[in-house]
Amino acid sequence: MDERSAQIATICECIDHCFVFTKWCEDFAKFFDEEDIVAGLDRGAELMAEATRLMSFVALRKLDDFLRGAKSKPDDLVAGDFGIDVPGVLAGTGETFLTGNEREKVNKGVAHLTENLALYDDSEVDLQEILSRLLPALERLASGLRTADTSQEATQWLDKTEALIERVYSLYARQA
Repeated sequence: MDERSAQIATICECIDHCFVFTKWCEDFAKFFDEEDIVAGLDRGAELMAEATRLMSFVALRKLDDFLRGAKSKPDDLVAGDFGIDVPGVLAGTGETFLTGNEREKVNKGVAHLTENLALYDDSEVDLQEILSRLLPALERLASGLRTADTSQEATQWLDKTEALIERVYSLYARQA
């Protein structure tokens, strides 16, 4: 695979990671029952839920950096490297991917070790609300990445990412 397609595959995986907590809840958590808890699996389930929630926030933060376009290191990937129309991707979501408040909360609650280890369900930052708002932007980002994949070597990653976005759209529509 050429370098550009490999980078696009990496970005697709980051987009997918935004939904890891959603997929945990949909595909695994709902199947735990009282026998699992009695068998001692409750702590493992709790740890997995926390880890997937944290991963979703970290992925959102990475994409926020990707779309902001500032490189802190020369090998950082940014949207401009791929000809992504950032204002077009962000249309309807604001000037940035994450709001300033969301970014600050993710930094304090996830990216840095502070007195609060994680952003929990009852925190001011609602993961599902953020994802619901950003689904159209993620869909447009995936489309821009497909255009950037001129060698079409990242097609399988793009297909999986687009299918996951569609799956989350339908999941959120059922929950509404």
